Amino acid sequence: MRIAAFVFVLLLLAGCQSRPGTGGFYVYTDAQGNLITVKQPDQDAAPQAEEQGAPPADTAEAEDREVEPVGPTASDFSLQSEENIEDYRPSGEVDEDLAARENERFITYVDETGQLVSRPLDMGAAREAAKTAPKGYQSVAAGGYLETYRALRADCCQHFLNQARELETGKEVLIEFGPDSPVLKWEAPYRAMAFSFPDGAEGVSLMAFIRKQAYLGIELLWLDGQGVPVMLVDQPFSRRYPETWYRYGYLQGTLEKGEGQHYLVVFLPYLQGRDGTDGLKLVTEGELVLTAQ
Repeated sequence: MRIAAFVFVLLLLAGCQSRPGTGGFYVYTDAQGNLITVKQPDQDAAPQAEEQGAPPADTAEAEDREVEPVGPTASDFSLQSEENIEDYRPSGEVDEDLAARENERFITYVDETGQLVSRPLDMGAAREAAKTAPKGYQSVAAGGYLETYRALRADCCQHFLNQARELETGKEVLIEFGPDSPVLKWEAPYRAMAFSFPDGAEGVSLMAFIRKQAYLGIELLWLDGQGVPVMLVDQPFSRRYPETWYRYGYLQGTLEKGEGQHYLVVFLPYLQGRDGTDGLKLVTEGELVLTAQ
């Protein structure tokens, strides 16, 4: 009896074991996070079903399942709209914020001691200061030109017209007055230099540097094509710029070139240095810049 009972238990355990190829269930998570359970087909029955023309079990179940949408739903759009409304800011507030950020700038430079300095820069205040800042120059002869007459020799400049230096439009020319400068045939041998103009030039700009409160107090004499004087300008400057840490002060003026004016003579109407009427000294040696326009 014991032997028979033992054999019966062995047969019972063998019957409870799954045979390979009898199928089962397969569980996985798809791309959308859904838990999918699929019944695996019997490996022995699958060939028979294929021979009879029936689709595999996993294919049939996949066709029966509903495919869930992948894109955003209407509720997602509504939530996004509510978030956008909460983040909305009036245009005036945005403009104020941008203006405040624009003022949060820094400027970095090397000071006079060689140290690298960084300090905040208020762009709004800088623009306002630039608008309200006074002019960087003082006006000279604000009352305009005064027409006068002086006696001149017609041949005062004939002897050095062949030495006239031709100006170029837009190019600066440095002029130096000294003991070797040519002189006029006039009431006194005034130091002078002659210049000719290119075709198309409409005027001339001149600049006299102020050094140690002194400058060249020049006058201008326009000549026609034959070298005969046609106009005398005794005050060619209209602006005075003060001295700064990077440049000298200077006097600046601009004159138009009239019809029939071919040569320009720049001369000093004095032989020795003297005091000027503008609080500066007039010297006989120095530099100035001419530019044809």
